[in-house]
Amino acid sequence: MKQHKILGALYGAAYGDSLGAVSEFCTRKEIVDAFPNGLTDYAQSISRITAGITPGQVTDDFGSSCYVMESILKYKGVFNRDIAIEALLKWSTDEEVFGKYAGMNTKEAMVRLRDGIVINEMDKQRHFAGKNTNGGAMKVNPVALLAQGNHDQTIVYTLDLCWPTHYNSAAASGACAIACAINEAQNPSATVNTIIDKAIQGAKRSRQQLDSEGYYAFGPYVENRIQQAVILSENCKNNDDIIRVLDEEIGTGIQVQGSVAAVFAIIAATKGSFADAIYCAVNAGGDTDTMASMIGAILGGYHGMEVIPKTAIEKINSINSNLNLKNIVYSYTELVGKEE
Repeated sequence: MKQHKILGALYGAAYGDSLGAVSEFCTRKEIVDAFPNGLTDYAQSISRITAGITPGQVTDDFGSSCYVMESILKYKGVFNRDIAIEALLKWSTDEEVFGKYAGMNTKEAMVRLRDGIVINEMDKQRHFAGKNTNGGAMKVNPVALLAQGNHDQTIVYTLDLCWPTHYNSAAASGACAIACAINEAQNPSATVNTIIDKAIQGAKRSRQQLDSEGYYAFGPYVENRIQQAVILSENCKNNDDIIRVLDEEIGTGIQVQGSVAAVFAIIAATKGSFADAIYCAVNAGGDTDTMASMIGAILGGYHGMEVIPKTAIEKINSINSNLNLKNIVYSYTELVGKEE
């Protein structure tokens, strides 16, 4: 894999996360009131969740990915369920990117993991009601890149990553959709259509596997939601059209059937334009940082690092030195890909 595409996926995710943090879980109206010309650059957060965050700082989305990459580097490219647990438990000690920003399902899972329990049997008996969230999907970027173009391995790694916190047929299906899209975007011959197709295939295969293992979760199939979202996006002529469809018909919340489907609606409607897709996501309302981070990972990898503003990369590297972000990103890029 080309290093500029790997760096594009990693910095694209960090950029989407940090820009989306400005508007995280604000309504469309709140965003328009604060940014009449649209949110297109770093600004003071208007979000209650990220109030006071330094512009350019990443949240739990890319922060968790840093811990996953750090563990994979420690084990020289090996990844499995035990390494996933180790990485996430270490992440859970970070008072900033975990303590302030991690979701409730993830925090609840960390309590179980510290007690040596992975799957809550009561959740399983209730078919994971309320657990169909995107906390697995938000951090799949490192394992998707580790698979180096192998879609079967992408699914294996992604399910291992979901095992500690999001191992049910809905949440894991959403995670595999994003991971398979990231993986495909690294392919030099990839197109927007092949990226979406691989996402649909990954969502379906993982859902079927977890259903067969007894980890069924209620809710519409993620692969169907992606297909429906892409169809709905076809008649959108501008960002206002896309955002209206996201708000009224697809959803932008933490549930994978909304936010993951929204990612592919945005990618399809913007025809894979990195800037247009990122700006659409951060202005849409809802889980803006997670949607923009997932889009950044896919389209940053699709186009390469060159599409990300250099000033943003400089700010990300500087502001997130507490995570050792720059060193981890470049070390990880060396691990998973060499220039051809």
